[in-house]
Amino acid sequence: MTGRQLSRATLAGNTAARALHELGFDGLAAVCRAASQRFAPTARIGLDPRDGLPIVYSEARALRMDLPDAVCVVCDMQLCPVVDQVDLPDGDLAFLTPNLYPIVYPSADASAGSRGVHLVHWSTLRHEGGLAGADAATAAALLRQLARAEEFLLHGAGRDYPGLDDGHRGHVGIVKNRGRRVGGSVLHDHQQILLTALQPAEPPRSRGLGPVLLADTPESLVVDDIDGAATTLVPAFMRRPLHAFVVPAAPEVGWLHHLPPEVLDGVALALARLLAAADTLMTARHGEPAWNLACHTGPRTGPLFELRCFTQPLGGYEHLGLYLCEETPARSAAQLREATRGLSAGTAAGSRTAPGA
Repeated sequence: MTGRQLSRATLAGNTAARALHELGFDGLAAVCRAASQRFAPTARIGLDPRDGLPIVYSEARALRMDLPDAVCVVCDMQLCPVVDQVDLPDGDLAFLTPNLYPIVYPSADASAGSRGVHLVHWSTLRHEGGLAGADAATAAALLRQLARAEEFLLHGAGRDYPGLDDGHRGHVGIVKNRGRRVGGSVLHDHQQILLTALQPAEPPRSRGLGPVLLADTPESLVVDDIDGAATTLVPAFMRRPLHAFVVPAAPEVGWLHHLPPEVLDGVALALARLLAAADTLMTARHGEPAWNLACHTGPRTGPLFELRCFTQPLGGYEHLGLYLCEETPARSAAQLREATRGLSAGTAAGSRTAPGA
């Protein structure tokens, strides 16, 4: 699919709004209902009594993996309507659409455990490119758009979403998947953001982790430092090779949209560099990238970005909570640091890579 690109004119013909605020929260929910009702998850969820882990059921989502590799839902315009867009510095365009196969859905049933809004953030009109390896200005524009979407969802949700102790409503989840082995069903670069009435299990466990990582991580495990605004590091508790975090200089503000602009932009560049390095290393090791990026957010939490690469399968004892990792944190940090150093000068602008171990 080299060289393929969605035209602005084609996209304009499938646009519900140029900005989320034009729709309002109820308008956005209406667009999501109209676009993805046939692939909505079941209203009832499961809750694991051992840890309260919420489980959403959606047989329809299995269908999203059936597209042949020659088809791109973006380039071939098989998209839900655009609900937000922003011009990028290089003349490209980034935009948000409802997810056709949502994990949560704005059901009219007030008792639906899977109630929520699920959006896809498309990084580019071009089939190649995106956040990984983006220059500083493009990466910043992408993360700023995602932060604005987060703010809109948390501020716009109604009383059918739980009120949080910081004045927001609902819970936001931001992820990025790369590779079919880890759930990335679409190659065209994208991120996902959702607002849900559910409390995801992982972010509350990360409260207080950012300051601990910044204070306790030795220099040998630091991968990248973006002018003190964001630090990329490998944790001493690395579960899998290439496991890494991007920690902002203001690590406990709760949400992306609460980060100071210069810190948010530093995080964006750190992510662009880390994801490009992970792509390079995983392609060399395994033939293709396969990783998940998750953003831990919430009151007294993060925002904290965590990269989990599929570099090692899950073993039997790990289901009992006894983990084994086939590489040391220092070795992974050294490899990520070296791959980061090899990035172009444009992507490296404003960055100081940590000294070698």
